[in-house]
Amino acid sequence: MNKIKNRKKAVTMVELIFTLGIFVLLSASIYQIFRSVNQSFKHSQNKLDILQTTRIIMAGLRNELRNAIDKPQEINDRLNIPVAADKVIQYYFDKEARRLFRGIKGSVSEADPDVSEMRPFMFNDGQILDFSCDFSYGDSNSFVESELTLNAKIWCKVSMKILYSEKFDQLSEEDKVKILEEPDDDPRVKNFFMIISPRKVNWLLQVTQ
Repeated sequence: MNKIKNRKKAVTMVELIFTLGIFVLLSASIYQIFRSVNQSFKHSQNKLDILQTTRIIMAGLRNELRNAIDKPQEINDRLNIPVAADKVIQYYFDKEARRLFRGIKGSVSEADPDVSEMRPFMFNDGQILDFSCDFSYGDSNSFVESELTLNAKIWCKVSMKILYSEKFDQLSEEDKVKILEEPDDDPRVKNFFMIISPRKVNWLLQVTQ
């Protein structure tokens, strides 16, 4: 009788160990799946934030450039956009910190505001690799006719190189060096640009007359 009881106890212990083993394996598998999904969500959210911030920058610049009352100028590596007689919007891109700043001053000839007085765009860890504005005199046939005013030959191209991926500080040192030295060779770096023709009531009309 005792032998039968001992056998039943032994079987029960084996079943318990087996059950615990399966539970541990299932828990580990579920954790790995959850971790993978969570990382994928964070990655997608980060890319969405990057895209949204890029759109905000581009939309603001487009409106300011199109409504400028005089031709914008690049002075001391800063983009100056006169939007009123006593208001100039200024953009400054810090290449070392890879951060874009926006400030305001009274006129183009006025002293530039200190970087500490300018508002930085909230990009994570230097995701902006490059920012540039090209003011050129180009053939109007390069653009859609309906977007041009008075067959103008003045246009502005705003370009940004964005690390459209994980945060910069999460990259390996090797990746950081490679991206900074050859950004166009990395698929995680995306180029955003827009071509702007100013409104006919401002400096575009003044120059074409």
